[in-house]
Amino acid sequence: MKLKFSGIGWKSKILLKRETAYISINKLIVVGNCLEKGRELYSYLAEDERGRKVIVIYLDERKKEKK
Repeated sequence: MKLKFSGIGWKSKILLKRETAYISINKLIVVGNCLEKGRELYSYLAEDERGRKVIVIYLDERKKEKK
């Protein structure tokens, strides 16, 4: 898996509510990608080439394509 970074990054705090944990997305990312409250995004747990855990979130509301 190769990742291409766009140079935009932010730090998120983990928020807990009952049995669910949340992280935040920067508002500039939401506005810049025309995301709206209530839309569903697909997220996947992965590893980079160094074995570091990453979360991949697809902002186009479509599932990951199978290879």
